[in-house]
Amino acid sequence: MPEVISWEVASRVASTVAGYYPEPPVSEVETLQSDLTSVFLQAGQQVAEATGLEVPGSANPVVMSRSEWAKANIVSFRSTIAPLLEQLAQKLPRWRLSSVSAGLAGVQLGAILGWFSSKVLGQFDVILADASGSLNQDQVYFVAPNIISVELKYGFDQKQFRHWIALHELTHRAQFNGVPWMREYFKGLVQESISLANPDPGAFLAALKRVFDEIREGRNPLDENGPMGIFASPEQMVTLNKMTGLMSLLEGHGDVIMNRAGESDIFESVRFAEVFTMRRNSKQGVAKLISQLLGTDAKMRQYQEGARFVTSVEQAGGSSLFMKVWGGPEYLPNIAEIRTPDLWIQRITEISQVRGSDI
Repeated sequence: MPEVISWEVASRVASTVAGYYPEPPVSEVETLQSDLTSVFLQAGQQVAEATGLEVPGSANPVVMSRSEWAKANIVSFRSTIAPLLEQLAQKLPRWRLSSVSAGLAGVQLGAILGWFSSKVLGQFDVILADASGSLNQDQVYFVAPNIISVELKYGFDQKQFRHWIALHELTHRAQFNGVPWMREYFKGLVQESISLANPDPGAFLAALKRVFDEIREGRNPLDENGPMGIFASPEQMVTLNKMTGLMSLLEGHGDVIMNRAGESDIFESVRFAEVFTMRRNSKQGVAKLISQLLGTDAKMRQYQEGARFVTSVEQAGGSSLFMKVWGGPEYLPNIAEIRTPDLWIQRITEISQVRGSDI
């Protein structure tokens, strides 16, 4: 059966687009690798103390070029959407499946990932580790040109900034490797989202009508969940809201911990956080539209809303109350509870009362 996406074309285009951005000298990349390696053990211990999540073993930082990051994520993307592509290949007329259409899809995907490769600083990706067949799931990826260019642009202290971003990614490692059920639950949500996808062209046209209706009523259909929210069915929205709530929790928790865990060693952490908040909120014009279309605007809100949830819950009941989120999937906040933490606190109080445990 012909492929819906040419993965070879996607990889080639991603490398080309990523290559538009200059790579730093080899000596600077080697220094970055050395700095991250030297601080990783300490950062892992700081994250464990700040989160209360114990993770066996130690992680390894892997420094990448933009092209290497884009190619690695094509592997992840291919693994993730494989079931959807099989459905699409079966439903589309044979004449719609050709090397030309597959190549065009590859160009589009490669261009998107190539563009993203210039934005990402670090990544701990559960699906990427599994898709690559790596037995070492303790690798954390860092994109060297992006880190170095941010440091130069804002005059950041290199060692402190590298320590700071390491704390964020190692917090994600603690969330997925230190919470026994989290890895499989997350992957299950991803697969559920894919299984509910409807490649029917009629459904696509119905979704476009909803977009026009939203615009006529003065609302931006991209504001809430990005492009995924536009084309999601009501059934998919249930899963999407679970995923959005989970990602908001994980990203917001990562932001809180990166500032808390290193506060005694990273004296510039307050400035780092202020600069990144400004960067997230400063997109205008074409850049703003691209961020909305690719869903990155929704991701930026995840950081902010998730961090507010963590601090609000801790203010209400201390770290012991927040730690209940790791008790099982039923304890996770949905997106409404992320935005109104009192709803989550009330629900968790009721669960605790039914089960006869203290909150």
